[in-house]
Amino acid sequence: MEDNIEIEISETNRGNEQIIINKKHKFNFSFQRKDKSKIYRCTEYKTLNKCKSLIILNDKKEVLKYESLHNHLEKEIDVSISVANIKLRKKLRKIQFLWI
Repeated sequence: MEDNIEIEISETNRGNEQIIINKKHKFNFSFQRKDKSKIYRCTEYKTLNKCKSLIILNDKKEVLKYESLHNHLEKEIDVSISVANIKLRKKLRKIQFLWI
C-alpha cells in the first residue's frame, strides 16, 4: 500500500460520488456496507480491463483499505479534465442560482 495517498472526493457527470487517488486513478461508488463504510471501484472495473483495484472509506472518509491492483496505465490527463469539469459545473451552478 502506498504511504502518501492523496484523496479528492468529487462527483461523476451524473452526480454520484467519485474518489480520485493521487490525480491518477478514479474510483466510482459501488456500494455501502452495514457498518456505513463505502466501497469504491476503479472506473476501469466494468471495461475490458476488469481492474480489481478498490478503496474502502469509513463514514468519516478515512481510508480503511486501498488495494492498488491496477492492470492498466494511469490516466492523469483524463483525471485532470474530469476535475476541471467538476469545478466548472459547480461555478456554473452558483452563477445560475444567482440569476434565479
